Amino acid sequence: MTKILFVCHGNICRSPAAEFILRALLRRAGLDGDYQIDSAATSSEELGNPVYPPMRRVLAAHGLDCGGKTARRIRRRDYEDYDLLIGMDEENLWDMRRIFGGDPDSKLRNFMDYAGQAGEEIADPWYTRDFERAYADIALACEGLLYRLAGVVVLDFSLCWDIPTLYAEMRNKMQWEDWYGESLDALFDILTGLPHRGERFLLNMPAENAPKEARLYARRIRRCFADAGVLLGKDE
Repeated sequence: MTKILFVCHGNICRSPAAEFILRALLRRAGLDGDYQIDSAATSSEELGNPVYPPMRRVLAAHGLDCGGKTARRIRRRDYEDYDLLIGMDEENLWDMRRIFGGDPDSKLRNFMDYAGQAGEEIADPWYTRDFERAYADIALACEGLLYRLAGVVVLDFSLCWDIPTLYAEMRNKMQWEDWYGESLDALFDILTGLPHRGERFLLNMPAENAPKEARLYARRIRRCFADAGVLLGKDE
């Protein structure tokens, strides 16, 4: 089992959000039994406190229940207990190195590196007050981490309102070659033989209020992934 610890300053906003987002993705993919996901703080300022209400509300709006989660501080033995310890910003990483006495086994990571934004940070919404932005950045990094861990790509059709935007999402996330066509036949050829990013896929389907054409076509896309044997999870 791979053990991952997300770390931020207080363990009431960013790191618990990462914990619950990644847990949900792994559960949808049927991989939750292979991973242990937790979170902790570098400070003792919020010990025992629940997830901060504004972040809790954002998580709830995305269908995530973080009830029962309370803040704890990282311990020196966490370095031995976990395979990856992921900080939200450089200050978190500096604090972890201080507490752990360095990083001899190269277990410490900057979270936004998994989002393809090396050197960037998850801004602390305690100060920015932009909890939706924090959620979006954390979700993107979680998707990148899921790909790094298990080769799973998340295709988010939830904001797609027509067929071109469905293909744009696939082309971007799967890193299609420029010459690849955009049809269901071409998609099946990509999934079964042409180079692309991703071994298995989770699909977030269009919203219920999306145009009918987009919703119906997304179902045909989903069937194509299923027929190719690379679909994970259920419609969401």
